[in-house]
Amino acid sequence: MALAACRGVGRSWARLGLPRTDVAATNLAIAFPEKSARERRAILVESFAHLAESLADVAEIAHLDPESSEALVRFEGFEHVEAARGASESGGFILLTAHFGTFELFSGACAARGIPVAVVQREQGNAVLGRLLAWWRNASGVQPLRRGSAARAVMRALRDGLAVGMPLDQDTPREEGVFVPFFGRPACTRDAVARLAMRTGAPVVPGFLYRAADGVGRIARFSPAIEMVPAGDDGDAAVIENTRRMTAAIEDAIRSAPDHWSWIHRRWRTAPERGVNVYKPAKSR
Repeated sequence: MALAACRGVGRSWARLGLPRTDVAATNLAIAFPEKSARERRAILVESFAHLAESLADVAEIAHLDPESSEALVRFEGFEHVEAARGASESGGFILLTAHFGTFELFSGACAARGIPVAVVQREQGNAVLGRLLAWWRNASGVQPLRRGSAARAVMRALRDGLAVGMPLDQDTPREEGVFVPFFGRPACTRDAVARLAMRTGAPVVPGFLYRAADGVGRIARFSPAIEMVPAGDDGDAAVIENTRRMTAAIEDAIRSAPDHWSWIHRRWRTAPERGVNVYKPAKSR
């Protein structure tokens, strides 16, 4: 009932053209120029439904234990996680993911499955929501690592054998990232994940949470670890190539279920040419 109610709110939000629907429409036009306006509109509406139902999903993570997690979330490709942990001296690895499906439930289900998880995240602008999310994460056994001051904590987590969840699908300031293709358009992408993987040798395993066919269950789906390019004689070129490969894995997941991704973020806000902005000026909240 909660999922159905949330989906209804999300669809109504999209159909009424409320805040962020214009950003989502712009992003979809960039990503899928080959689709008709009607097809993109359908993805937009369902993406808001999926975004809204994430609220109901997130509320589940405080109650997850091995039994309830197994009933709610089915794991596919878990052998890739086991292979990554076996290839790592400490058992730690980087869980490459995105704002796709319900990442909070994904990380909580992994923790319930016996994979210790730490998540790199930015601080919430809304203090009440931030405290609520922190309570849910702590209850599910997920360790939060604050972005911007997490470098040492991430290194320690990897040494301690944790899976460090790192979303890599949002725009970043040009001085903190590199430009790599994302749906055929250069997107400024944080390069810290590639540098961390190259420095530590930690395997990078793509993982995403999908909605099951019944609309209630969830599927945690993992892919083989990404083959990383060594630094060699040109470390900067290797960082760019490794970031490109990780971004390509995220794009593949989005193409497989475009309504699962959060299209409301201004992903192409930072352009290679200064002064270029594909988005309309943000409306006051």
